[in-house]
This record gives sequence, structure tokens and C-alpha cells, in this order.
Amino acid sequence: MLLLTAFAVSLLSGLVPFVSIEVYLGGVAAATDAAGSPALRAALALVAGVGQTLAKVVWYLVAARSMETPWLRRKLAQERWRRGFERWRDRVSGRPVVSAAVLLASAFAGFPPLMIIAVVAGSLRVPLSLYVPTVLVGRAARFWLLLAGVDWFAETLF
Repeated sequence: MLLLTAFAVSLLSGLVPFVSIEVYLGGVAAATDAAGSPALRAALALVAGVGQTLAKVVWYLVAARSMETPWLRRKLAQERWRRGFERWRDRVSGRPVVSAAVLLASAFAGFPPLMIIAVVAGSLRVPLSLYVPTVLVGRAARFWLLLAGVDWFAETLF
């Protein structure tokens, strides 16, 4: 039940910015012995990573589809918008290492914010075969580190 709930909260938090999976996982780790069990810590981190990744794929797909809307086409007809879009496209297009580095930094550290990067990646059509595993690894590592930190903190104090 704990893993299912973690998945649901992570999915919701990936879609709705004001719901925090980090706060939820920290609370679970503090209130239970979940962080103290290496297997459960890894399972929670992976399940939360999968939920977050699926939610960010939704944002990615929404952004990819929005490129076809008349409103966005009008915006991209404006010189300033088109130059900005082309600048980002040129930075990541055909450069999977740069794309992966930005995605991984965003997924792990939260800078730049992953929700924004998901939209940019969708708009720029970063391949899903690069996007999904990179975001999953970054998010799962972030959540594992959070759970391990709570465990370390609890052991140090008590």
C-alpha cells in the first residue's frame, strides 16, 4: 500500500506544482522505518521516480502538441519569439549529451525546474528515448538521496 500511495502522490505532484513529493517522502521516512530499509528505500525512490516521470511525460506531450496550435504559430512568426525558440532548438538539436545533461540536472537538482524543462523538451522534440530514462534516473536518485538523508539524520539524532 505504501508503494501505491507513493506512486499516486508522485504522479499528482508531477502534474500539480503545489503538491510536493519531497515533503511526502520525507514524512513517510520520518514516520516509518522506510528509510532505514535499503530495499524499501530503493523501491520508494524508484516508484516515486516512475510516477514523476510519467507526469512529466504528460507535460512533454502537451508541449509537443501545442507546437501545432494557431496561437503558437502566430507567436513564432514574431521575430523575438522565433529567435529564442531557434536558439534553444539549436543548442539541443542533434546534441544528445547536452540535452541529457540539462535533463539530468533538472531532474536531480531541480534547477532549472523540471516542469519548465519538460515543456521545453516537448516543444523542441527532444526524443522520448532520451527524455524518459534521463528524467527517471535523475528523479529516482533525488528521491533515494532524500530518503537516505532522512535515515542518516534520524540515526544521528536518536
